Amino acid sequence: MLVGLLCTISAKLPGTLIILLGAALYGLFAGFLTFAPWIIVMLICLVVIAELGGRALRIYLTRNYPVSRVFSVNSVISHVAGMLASDALLGPVLGLVVWELVAGKTLIPRSDSVLSVLYRLAGVALLRFTCGLIMIVLINMYIM
Repeated sequence: MLVGLLCTISAKLPGTLIILLGAALYGLFAGFLTFAPWIIVMLICLVVIAELGGRALRIYLTRNYPVSRVFSVNSVISHVAGMLASDALLGPVLGLVVWELVAGKTLIPRSDSVLSVLYRLAGVALLRFTCGLIMIVLINMYIM
């Protein structure tokens, strides 16, 4: 279930489904202590809210930006990785200066849009993480 909780941070991995699968496997092998039908309905509702609602919210929050969600995430990650690589190859000061002169000028004009998209994507990831955490708490309190 903890692996599923970590997967809720990623937009591509169905973390809440992994949490539900982990609980079902635990119940299959160890046996459930209690079984309440209302808790199963609540867990399924949380999965729907996290997975489908998270996808819809992500599309809704990032629809009017000139940069895509994929570009926003990839540009920041590749920018940080490029800075680290140039620092390792050329030294901390020279590597940072060279990287900013070569690649930084492509990110700076779009930095406001990229950061706005990243903030919104982080909010959606927080929603999914919260749903997954609530699922784990409910499973531990009422099922196991």
